[in-house]
Amino acid sequence: MAQDRALNLVRDKRQSDEEKALEDWIYCKNQVANYELQIKQVEDFRLNYIAEMQNEGRKGLTGTKILAYQAFIEKLDNIAIKQRKELERLKMLTEQKRQIYLSKQKDRKIIETLLEKKQQMRLKQEQKKEQKLLDEYVVSSFTRRQQSSLGEL
Repeated sequence: MAQDRALNLVRDKRQSDEEKALEDWIYCKNQVANYELQIKQVEDFRLNYIAEMQNEGRKGLTGTKILAYQAFIEKLDNIAIKQRKELERLKMLTEQKRQIYLSKQKDRKIIETLLEKKQQMRLKQEQKKEQKLLDEYVVSSFTRRQQSSLGEL
């Protein structure tokens, strides 16, 4: 029984570790989704800005304005490049967190399986004890009936 308590404590710790790993994994997945959204927003803004530059260009742009547009577009491109790099890093981190979660889940299931096997062994032992007591009772009853039958003769 003390061993079961220890195993239950281990199982509870493993379950807690698994839940923490799941939270970490979900957090990373959300970060990936946020970065994907940010990249899309930057790219959309860049396309809108280029369209605006083209519209302005039809009206006639000065060289200074063209350079300003190009510089800003270049900044947007650099932002998107940095965000894509960070996105790749986050995707790798997310995969690591997923693997950690699966490992923690496996550890918990091992302990639960061990606890279940111990419970089944205890049940079998109890059933054997009950069967032994029942057998002893039947033999004892039979013996008493035999003795009382012999005593009547």
